[in-house]
Amino acid sequence: MTVANTKLSPSDNTKGQEVKVDIFHIDQIPDAMEKMGWKIAPQLMRHWFSLKPSYKFTEDTKRVLLRGDARTIPNDRFNDTIVKMEWARPFIKEKLQERMKNWNSPAGIAELRNRLESAGYSPKMCIPLGMSDSARVLDATAHVNTIGVGGLLDTIDDWYGAIGNANLKYAVSGYSGTHQNRSAFFVDRVGVYIKDTYDFVDDNRFTSEPLGVWSKDRVLTKAESSAYLSSYGAGLFGILARKWSGFVPVYNSDFREWQDKHNAGGDFIVFSDVLWLQPLPHQRIIYL
Repeated sequence: MTVANTKLSPSDNTKGQEVKVDIFHIDQIPDAMEKMGWKIAPQLMRHWFSLKPSYKFTEDTKRVLLRGDARTIPNDRFNDTIVKMEWARPFIKEKLQERMKNWNSPAGIAELRNRLESAGYSPKMCIPLGMSDSARVLDATAHVNTIGVGGLLDTIDDWYGAIGNANLKYAVSGYSGTHQNRSAFFVDRVGVYIKDTYDFVDDNRFTSEPLGVWSKDRVLTKAESSAYLSSYGAGLFGILARKWSGFVPVYNSDFREWQDKHNAGGDFIVFSDVLWLQPLPHQRIIYL
C-alpha cells in the first residue's frame, strides 16, 4: 500500500517533475496507534501480525469458536493476556452497570440451571461453579449472561481500535444448596469479562469493511475521514495531496492481501482478564 505525493518542479527546472513517494505499510499502523497514545490496540494488532503461518477466520469458523467450549480453543487461536478490564472499564461503565443490575434475569437463571446440570447437579446437591480466574474456563462453565458493548458510532480511540463491538459476559462464582427448604444458588462473586474476535472477515462479499484513513502518525477523525473520502470519490486528488498528504484508506481486504503476501497474520479470539464484583443484595441467593 503506497501513497504518492507529487510536487511540481519550478518552471526553470528542465529536469521535469519531482515526485516524492511516501511508502506506508499497514504493519506500521501499531506505531501510529502508539503515537496517538493508544495502549491496547497496538498490542492486539502486533499480536495478529506475529502469528505464523497466516490464518483466516470465516463466518463459520468464528461462529464455532464463539459458541463452542472456550477451553478447547487451540492456543494459537486465542489471546487472554493483552486486554485488561481495568483498561476497558471506563469505556464500558454504563453497559457494565446496566447488566450488573439484571444479570439474574429469568434467562440468566435458566442459564445458571444449565451450567449446574452440566456439572452434575440435582436438587439439594452442593455444586461449586466459577472457581477459576480464567475467562475461558468461566465462559465454558459458569457464564450466565451477556450484553453487547461498543458500536460503529463510537469515537475513534483505543477502545475503537482494539475492540470496537464485543460481548461483555457475566459469570457467577458460588455453590448450590438449599435455603428455606428451597433449592438455591449462593453467589459469592460475579465475574465480568470481554469475549471478542480479532479478525478481518468481510461479511459482504462485494465490499470490504473500511478501517479508517491512516498515516504513519495517526488516523483521521470521523469528520476528517468523511471529507477525505468525499474528495477521494470525486477524484479531487490535488486536495488530498495538499490537505492529507501521507494518508490512505485501509480496509479489511488490505490485511487479507498482507496475509497472502507474507504467509503471516492470524485471526484470533480475544478474552480479557476477569473483573470480580460483589453481587447486589437481591442477587446473593438465586432460587432455582
